Amino acid sequence: MAPAWANEANVLEFETELYSGPLDLLLDLIQRAELDITKLSIAKVTDQFLAYVQANQDANPDYISEFLILATKLVQIKSETLLPRPVIRLEEEEDPGEALARQLLLYREIKNATSWLNSRLAQNLRSYLHLPPRYPMNVSFDLSGLEAQDLVLALEALMSREAPIQPGSLISIPRHTLQRKVQELISSLRSQNRVSFRTMLGEKPSRLDTVVLFLAILELVKQHVVHTSQDGNFGDIVVEPTEEAELSMATEIQIQDE
Repeated sequence: MAPAWANEANVLEFETELYSGPLDLLLDLIQRAELDITKLSIAKVTDQFLAYVQANQDANPDYISEFLILATKLVQIKSETLLPRPVIRLEEEEDPGEALARQLLLYREIKNATSWLNSRLAQNLRSYLHLPPRYPMNVSFDLSGLEAQDLVLALEALMSREAPIQPGSLISIPRHTLQRKVQELISSLRSQNRVSFRTMLGEKPSRLDTVVLFLAILELVKQHVVHTSQDGNFGDIVVEPTEEAELSMATEIQIQDE
């Protein structure tokens, strides 16, 4: 007589394409049953898992062997849940059901992240913003003994430390723009087809020159106009046009300065 789970293949409509692995199948079964990923829910879908293995026993041996290994573990987990008393384990021995549940939770996170990355790649979105972690700041000031006049005196003392601006002195405002630097970089590439970061900077560049040039390169990389290479950490950055870039039209790139 065939085991009860052998008929489950007729109840479930499995995907016609092969699963990427046994964890993929197990996750799909739990999600279909709308269960949380726990040891108990894993035991509940064991019969369906075995039914899939039974239905695909003629598949590629390398493919189905991975499912057989997990099927053995699932049978053990389900058997333990049916026992009237909990299984006594050694102190260092891990519960296989709880271990598999943690593994399945991690697999789900990786699968969701992969799906999200693929969707961004399909939209040609290849840059990702990485925000630093936020640290709690519990700062408090006791202003109970201060009066308004104290704050005025403190402000006057602070302002007196600043060097006064002499009448007639000029304040130099840099005229660098990202748009202009992008056009300069493209012009250099059009004539040389290969430029280096240090060559573009020239001698004795200011900090602003360095920042603007670096942002211009990043902008052109983002728009797939150029690609960069670097020989080792802190090496010079070499900039070259991509194969699909049309540098004759690249100067039309519009960039909004912050």
